[in-house]
Amino acid sequence: MATNTLGNYNETFFAQEALIQLEKVLGMAGRVYRDYTTNPSIQGDTIQVRRPASFTAADAPAAAMDLTTESVAVKVDKWKEVKFALTDKDLSLTSDRIISDHIRPAAVAIADVIDQDVAALYKDVPWYTTLSATPALSDLSAIRKVMFDNKVPLNDGMLHFMIGGATEVAFLNAMAASGFVAGIQDQSLRNASMGRIFGYDVWANQNAPSHTPGIMADATGAVVGVTALGASVLNVNGLTVGGTTAIGDTFSIAGDTQRYVCTAIETVAGGGDIAALNFAPALKKATVGAEVLTFHGGALAATAKTQNIAFHRNAFCLATAPLSTIGNQLGARIATVADPITGIALRSRMFYVGNSSEVNVALDVLYGVKTLDCNLAVRGYQN
Repeated sequence: MATNTLGNYNETFFAQEALIQLEKVLGMAGRVYRDYTTNPSIQGDTIQVRRPASFTAADAPAAAMDLTTESVAVKVDKWKEVKFALTDKDLSLTSDRIISDHIRPAAVAIADVIDQDVAALYKDVPWYTTLSATPALSDLSAIRKVMFDNKVPLNDGMLHFMIGGATEVAFLNAMAASGFVAGIQDQSLRNASMGRIFGYDVWANQNAPSHTPGIMADATGAVVGVTALGASVLNVNGLTVGGTTAIGDTFSIAGDTQRYVCTAIETVAGGGDIAALNFAPALKKATVGAEVLTFHGGALAATAKTQNIAFHRNAFCLATAPLSTIGNQLGARIATVADPITGIALRSRMFYVGNSSEVNVALDVLYGVKTLDCNLAVRGYQN
């Protein structure tokens, strides 16, 4: 049974320390663009996130550009929580033990689920390269070439490359064999950390996702009819009956430099057509009909592939919103803290549960994730 003395426990302490620990262990989520609103919100609210500004040079003298940063609507539809009960022994712990025994594990659990949600945005990315059977450092050169062609900023220190376990092993072996160990990478290799390679902050993430594409014996078809610029649905024929696409499968259209990604599960009908192939981003070039449409990687075979993701920080967004503190001192002690630098907000609550005679602590976050620009990222398919 918990006592009435909370010792080193208080709601503000929990919130502040949990936020510090959370920021330390964010993986991909710690490397994307982040923002937050100061307005208390509830799950399902839509908040406006400031998109990073961009400029276009013009002949001088030119008119002054409006510095008002474009806003993007992000739905904060994900509400995650860790809750635990305090024992008499817990209530007597020192601050250091509180952090190590409770706060950090809780923050790690929250960070892990946030990271999975950010990593799942790979399905919005239409660009890809296929890594070597045994991934090599030269695979990064191919990824960099795609980003170069897409005019991604390559020298602003905001490039990252998240890799899976098999790719990490191959890269570390390649670095050791190539003589990296003799240079500044020595300490990195001792710690199994790759650091910056070819301009990318390269790190392994246990949350690197895998993608299972649809099944299709024939990976090429043809666009049917005229489709206007800005459309997000195409009519396609010439495919093998019964074939399927999965959300996240990618394709190209002959004559269009933009690649696209499927946003819905589709099945090829009896006439060999998909009457409504849903995709993103919106069509960059109007079709006239009969253009060849090619799905990624030849025939789709429903084989799961690890998605190593190279991206510029501004490709994806993590947006958080403070949760309400209504109820503070009315049966609960509540504190919400936010860090304007990292764009993360977190709430802690402490309350007594009468039927079990326990003091419960809950840490929760309200957030949403969104792809800001799919052309600032590339997938590296792991065979």
